[in-house]
Amino acid sequence: MTLQPGAAADTLRALVGRELKIRYKGSLLGLLWAWLSPLGTVLILHLLFTRIVPLEIPHYAAFVYSGLLPWTWFQGAALTAASTLLDNRDLVRTPFFPRPILPAVVTATSFLLYLAALPVLILLLVAESVPLTPLLLLLPLVWVVMALFILASSVLLAALGVLVRDVQHVLGVVLLLGFYLTPVFYDLDRVAPADARWLRLNPLTVLVEAHRGLTLHGRAPDWHALAACAAGSAAFLALSLMAFRAFEHVVVEEV
Repeated sequence: MTLQPGAAADTLRALVGRELKIRYKGSLLGLLWAWLSPLGTVLILHLLFTRIVPLEIPHYAAFVYSGLLPWTWFQGAALTAASTLLDNRDLVRTPFFPRPILPAVVTATSFLLYLAALPVLILLLVAESVPLTPLLLLLPLVWVVMALFILASSVLLAALGVLVRDVQHVLGVVLLLGFYLTPVFYDLDRVAPADARWLRLNPLTVLVEAHRGLTLHGRAPDWHALAACAAGSAAFLALSLMAFRAFEHVVVEEV
């Protein structure tokens, strides 16, 4: 049994609302954490790389924030996806429930938190006298590619989180490594060309660079790299869904 598109959209909307309520239940500041958490990271990195180990990157606060926002969308989705099937075992055990929708809920919820934090980036750009260009209107194109990659990762991590319980523990280390291999707080143009070539193989590098180019530099993304990332993400999503379906009966038994 498959949900009709309208019913699937309604289910996704309801589950995203439920996820947000659960995530911030009992929190005094609620959705304000979507602003405060990345801002706290920016303040730490700003202090470290402008005062202690100066990188001499112009508009460094806006520079970091423009890279941190897409990274945080991915990181938040990945961490939640690894446990989403276990956290929603009542739904997973429901007959005919479309279980791949749960990773989609995780991806959509993290995107809403990204959107909630996006105005802070605009304020930082204005505060640092960085001009806002019409290229900002191309940002949704980057969102689509990011959503494909993050959804593909979330589907795979959701299944692995049940089948291999160590995934939730290993993921923190993998994400820490990924953070350093993604140009969130450093300028890829200042990296040695031989090393930069390897870093550009990371899909998140392509996405962070495209996001930063549009928001901070008023520069169009590398369309060839973005198209390749989109094609790779679509293929990754198809493979992740195939793997999810192949092990779905085991997942239901294990939750």
